[in-house]
Amino acid sequence: MLAPIHVVRNAEVEAGAARFARALDGAGVRKRAAVACLLANTPEFLSAYRGTTWSGRRFTPLSSRWTAADVDYVVGNCEADALVVDARYSGVAWPGAERVPAERRFAVGGSIPGFRDWAEVEALPGEAYEAPLKGETMLYTSGTTGRPKGVMRTSTLEGPPPTLVAAAGMAMMQAFLPEGARDGTHLVSAPLYHAGPNTYCDGALMLGADIVLMERFDPEAFLAAVERHRATSTFLVPTHFVRLLRLPEETRRRYDLSSLSLVCHGSAPVSIPVKRAMIEWWGPILFEFYGGTEGGGTMISSTEWLAKPGSVGRPRPELDLRILDDAGSQVPTGQEGTVCFGLGDAPFEYKDDPTKTAESRHAEGYFTMGDVGYVDEDGYLFLCDRRADVIISGGVNIYPAQIESVLLELDCLVDCCVVGIPDEEWGESVRAVIELAPGEVGADGAPRDPEALRRRILEHCRASLAGYQVPRGVDFVASLPRTETGKLARRAIRARYWEGTGRRL
Repeated sequence: MLAPIHVVRNAEVEAGAARFARALDGAGVRKRAAVACLLANTPEFLSAYRGTTWSGRRFTPLSSRWTAADVDYVVGNCEADALVVDARYSGVAWPGAERVPAERRFAVGGSIPGFRDWAEVEALPGEAYEAPLKGETMLYTSGTTGRPKGVMRTSTLEGPPPTLVAAAGMAMMQAFLPEGARDGTHLVSAPLYHAGPNTYCDGALMLGADIVLMERFDPEAFLAAVERHRATSTFLVPTHFVRLLRLPEETRRRYDLSSLSLVCHGSAPVSIPVKRAMIEWWGPILFEFYGGTEGGGTMISSTEWLAKPGSVGRPRPELDLRILDDAGSQVPTGQEGTVCFGLGDAPFEYKDDPTKTAESRHAEGYFTMGDVGYVDEDGYLFLCDRRADVIISGGVNIYPAQIESVLLELDCLVDCCVVGIPDEEWGESVRAVIELAPGEVGADGAPRDPEALRRRILEHCRASLAGYQVPRGVDFVASLPRTETGKLARRAIRARYWEGTGRRL
């Protein structure tokens, strides 16, 4: 059964935000206090986000995929003074909820004992909020390698809204949306608790757009929503592209997508064949960005990308991008190194984690998100991989992302992950973990002809990669774990090969 779709008019968001800001005032939530929200893609999320950040408070969204322990930790760590919870998630929310006074807990979509009903918020006046004040968001990084870490800005906030995040999203959308499409309809199909979908949704609202919210992504339902609501912009991740391209050709051609003017994407790497196929289908309307919760950022249009395939673009004018070696010195053009951005006037720290904060600083005044890449002679950034994912075999650095991009050219697979596994002679050797296309597996889920498939895969790699990059082995799995933003759960995949060896993961 398909998840619900909500249509929210621009003016409704403004009114809902004013109501929630007044509800926070009435509950005694002080300015600059934190508001945590565990919500699905519903209209109440937009009201809570805008009402918090436009009334001088700090908004922290919680992932519906977290455990109760993670929710409890983040509610405590962000020092939440108010909490909004979708009734569907009440089970995982309870430990954290006990940290917040009952009069500052709000339940959406049903009753939760010990929470105030959202109907109390809806009963408040919706006219323009009388005391707007710039607030902020504090997002938490993925918890796949330990507890989620809060990214806290250390700059002093002053003056009126919009928030810094919303302003960035608006500026990017203004640059790439045609004039007539700026106050059209923005379609949200990725979770709003992630930075990318939230940023571009709020940017669209600031340009005057109405919002269509999908609570969960479904590829054909997405195409139908574009056609039905005449969506002019959206935000997707590479996993969405792959799922859309898997649809039968007749299904893909069934829907009128001519209203789309801008498709923003980021959050995870996209292979060259996948992006090229999307541009061929939708036209040159894809706009890619690279950045993180911590900051930084490059961007590239479809036209630029076709001239520089594989690049994630050039930095915004106000950003200082440098490729640095391990000593913190800038490397020559075309040489690989650690991708770093200047801290600028909005520095950050990981809340209550000075060690992780220090690890993110690669040189005086610069931070890194852990990626390796290079800049070409025209200033375009190309990413090689994350430093933590680099395979070191016989002292040679091997980048899984480069191998995965080649593997994804094959139509016999739908997903892949390349990891380093223990090797007594070389330290690590390259292993490809493959999720096969449905036609390549039998009724029992096993590959129809595993040895023939391995030969085909390895022959393809030998034709496109250097010898040291070619996988030394190929394993087949039923499915590969990915996050909702398209990132491979690489650590979990790699763990099966390293556990019990007494060596590092």
